[in-house]
Amino acid sequence: MMEFPPFRLDTVNQCLWRCREAGPNERVLLTPKAFAVLHHLMKHAGRLVTQDELLQAIWPDTFVQPEVLKYQIADIRSVLGDRPKNPLFIETLPRRGYRFVAAVREIGDGEPPSSTGEAGGRLVGRARELAELRTCFEKALRGERQIVFVTGEPGIGKTALVDEFQRQAVAGQPSLLIARGQCVEGYGGTEAYYPMLEAVGQLCRGPQAARVVEILTAHAPTWLVQFPSLVNREHRQAFQQEIQGATRDRMLREVREALDALNLEAPQLWVFEDLQWADPSTVDLLSATARRPTKVKAMVIMTDRPVDMAAPNHPLRKLKSELLTHQLCRQIALRPLSHEDVAEYLRGESADSLPDGFAELVYRHSEGNPLFMIAALDHMTERGLVAREGGQWRLRVPVGEIEIDVPETLRQMIEAQIERLTSEEQRALEVASVAGARFTAHVVAQAMQQNAEPLEELFDKVTHRSRMVRAAGCQELADGSASQLFEFVHAVYREVFYRRQTPARRASLQRRMGQT
Repeated sequence: MMEFPPFRLDTVNQCLWRCREAGPNERVLLTPKAFAVLHHLMKHAGRLVTQDELLQAIWPDTFVQPEVLKYQIADIRSVLGDRPKNPLFIETLPRRGYRFVAAVREIGDGEPPSSTGEAGGRLVGRARELAELRTCFEKALRGERQIVFVTGEPGIGKTALVDEFQRQAVAGQPSLLIARGQCVEGYGGTEAYYPMLEAVGQLCRGPQAARVVEILTAHAPTWLVQFPSLVNREHRQAFQQEIQGATRDRMLREVREALDALNLEAPQLWVFEDLQWADPSTVDLLSATARRPTKVKAMVIMTDRPVDMAAPNHPLRKLKSELLTHQLCRQIALRPLSHEDVAEYLRGESADSLPDGFAELVYRHSEGNPLFMIAALDHMTERGLVAREGGQWRLRVPVGEIEIDVPETLRQMIEAQIERLTSEEQRALEVASVAGARFTAHVVAQAMQQNAEPLEELFDKVTHRSRMVRAAGCQELADGSASQLFEFVHAVYREVFYRRQTPARRASLQRRMGQT
């Protein structure tokens, strides 16, 4: 365990904890690569860690471009609440690398602190989805290849669902081969087969590494050379001559043959996360895999966010449509948790009732999004409004006096989504946030002193390009005409847009709206 207050890096369970003086600690989600980058920086705290050193340490067997580090560092800074210009933890040394600047100390590796979050292993409201995944897995074990998309908005619990299913699958099939890869925003489109290379690299370091390397040698030399440490110099030179001028089409053909050969050894579970950022070559591979008639014991699970696939020509969107049409895949769309699910999560293992109004409060502020729910609980705990004592939630103030602001880590995530909008769309939604949770283009146009028709078209486009707002019917105006009604999908989205404006500007907009 490595500590850098208020965080602890659990090197045994490979997770990060945010420690609190009062109340339970929070388990913070990090991708495997982000954890590895943070761990390496902390092991060498106080000194410059060059980009080349990090690339060699984290991706020893794969060639990746230095740009991938920027995205991993950005993810780490986001969860730590760090700032590049005034860093508390990670300092950037331009064109050289990074330095971990916080004090680090080693502490005993005891039991990890208890967590309030779903990442701690508790999953509620997903019994139907887990049953559907188990049904698919049973078909895969009979030799019927299964392709499953798990889709949903950010924070809805896609990874938590897949993790729990993987745990159950391994318990029932100890020989199961598992390989996971993850696409990286902005980077996945530049490195062919990036998530598949990451997954294959895991197999090459797993319990059946020798057999995997043997199969790659026989069927996929263009893939094997992507992992230099697995090939001696003599074989590497021979492979280089053999694959000289190799194309992506050849890599595609070879890996398909290798995957078929792997199925002779053991059933497989492949997991690819954030496929909305997949490179075109990976999409082609998934397409070919789904259509391959070979009888194999394999299941492929892919997670994606529809909000990031709004463009009609998005390659994954087109692939999903084709596969669903021909019944070559299954899609599991995750919905927000219900009020009863939230109450079940809050009760935990305790059979005691919850404080009056507490489940309603958490549900109202999270609207059933697991990430928002956990963020709300952490925020209230941190401010001393609630506490978890003896496995039960206790209120320190009456429910009616609890106000939940948007936590900083959640605000940063939403800001990243907002930055994908145009400046015109951002300004319009800022004004809309002043109008309320529900608003019409007419009211917003009045405040912005422009015509309502272009704004209605703008909001209609935003509903298809993002999951921050949605259509909510029509509203009749005083002159008898009608205006499209819209609403923010979550209260936290409205709050972030609202807080982006100065009090003076909000007051001015409210006065203009009052004149409508």
